[in-house]
Amino acid sequence: MPEIGHGAFLHPMRDANPPPMSDAGDLDDLVAYVARSSGLHPSQARRIVDDVLSYMAESPQDFVRRRHAALLKLGRRNDEIYRRIAEELVQRRFPSPPWSIRQIRRIIYG
Repeated sequence: MPEIGHGAFLHPMRDANPPPMSDAGDLDDLVAYVARSSGLHPSQARRIVDDVLSYMAESPQDFVRRRHAALLKLGRRNDEIYRRIAEELVQRRFPSPPWSIRQIRRIIYG
């Protein structure tokens, strides 16, 4: 099956074992809905749901480190990277207030 989504290659947890769900039956309705609405086989729908849950479980600190590394590989400079990460953070589903450039640098470099 081809990779789904254009950002899949950027996520480090993609090939890792996804975190265990609290109960395998908890998400059966969602998996059934995804399979029905997309025409995917239920096992493929389950994989997509698991991938999305894994992606959404990423901490703000892990997101900052991952995006920094990805943007460096694209040849971006740190000044641009810090601003871009700050903008992207407010669009993510994190239980975190907006972070300053200084806080972002501290996450990356310690």
